Amino acid sequence: IMKRLLLILILTFSFQALTQADDIRDLELEGISVGDSLLDHFSLSEIKRFDDYDDLPSNMKFRIATTTKKNFDKMKMYDAMTFYYKPEDKDFIIYAIGGNLFCKNNECKKLYKEIKNDFLNNYKGIESIHKHPDDKSDKSIVTIYTIEINEGSILILYNNMSKNVKWVDDVSVEISRSEVDEWIQNNWGLGLE
Repeated sequence: IMKRLLLILILTFSFQALTQADDIRDLELEGISVGDSLLDHFSLSEIKRFDDYDDLPSNMKFRIATTTKKNFDKMKMYDAMTFYYKPEDKDFIIYAIGGNLFCKNNECKKLYKEIKNDFLNNYKGIESIHKHPDDKSDKSIVTIYTIEINEGSILILYNNMSKNVKWVDDVSVEISRSEVDEWIQNNWGLGLE
C-alpha cells in the first residue's frame, strides 16, 4: 500500500506540470511528447519488439504499438505505454501516446479521480461512461474524461474490467493529435459499419 501511495504522490506532482501546457506538443509522458520521434527514446530494435495491433481491422493509417515496463526499464511511472505512428514513417513520429497503470478496483477509482482533479485546476472537460467494447458480456465499464486542447485531446480513462475478460483494471492518460482522434472516431479509418 505504501508503494502505491508513493506512486500516487509522484503522479500527482507529474500531472501538475502537465496541466500547465497550452499545446498538445507541450505535454509529455515519461519524457516523451507527441511530435517526438520514437527513435529519440528507443532503439530501432526495441521499437521492432513492441507489440502491435496490426491484425485488428483498420486502414493502417496509424500503427498502434505497445510496450511494458517489464520489457523496457526506461518507464518510471507507467506499467505500459502505447504509441501511434504512421507505418511507413522511417522517423517514427509519434501522433499519440498513452501511459497505463494497472491497479485494483478501489485503487484505480481513487487514482482516476486524483488525476482528473489535477487537470480540473486548468482545464474543463467532459466525463462519459460506456460499456467496454471488448467485453461481449457488457459488464466491463470504461469512464473517460475528455479534455480538448489545441491540436488534439487529453483522455483520462478508468477501465473497470469484469471477470469475463482477460484484461485487468487500469487507469490511463492518453495524449493525441486531432488526426488520430478523427481516425479512431471513423472506426479506425474503416468508416461506419
